[in-house]
Amino acid sequence: MSGKRVRKNPEKEKDSSRSPYTFRENILTAMQVPGDLACKDPIITLTGPSRAVIENYKSILFYSGEKLIILTCKGKVILQGENLEIASYSPMEMEIKGFISCVLLERG
Repeated sequence: MSGKRVRKNPEKEKDSSRSPYTFRENILTAMQVPGDLACKDPIITLTGPSRAVIENYKSILFYSGEKLIILTCKGKVILQGENLEIASYSPMEMEIKGFISCVLLERG
């Protein structure tokens, strides 16, 4: 060889931009592993308008009495309401109390 660089196929380069979770998710689906265990999906449990428990979160991005933004492995969970407070939390879950008027999920 004369030292020329071989250019990769541009179609194959486009395929590499796909999510790295696609193959893994397909395998786990075939194995029938629940998403919350396999991919750390957030689990949000609402008990009426006054209590929420969020499992599988990474960190708190914003916190006030009217809004709480929580980062998860799959995106953000946004809670809106009045008198929101984090009643308790651990590395695995957190409990939010107050009047919860809206829960939004942002994939990211």
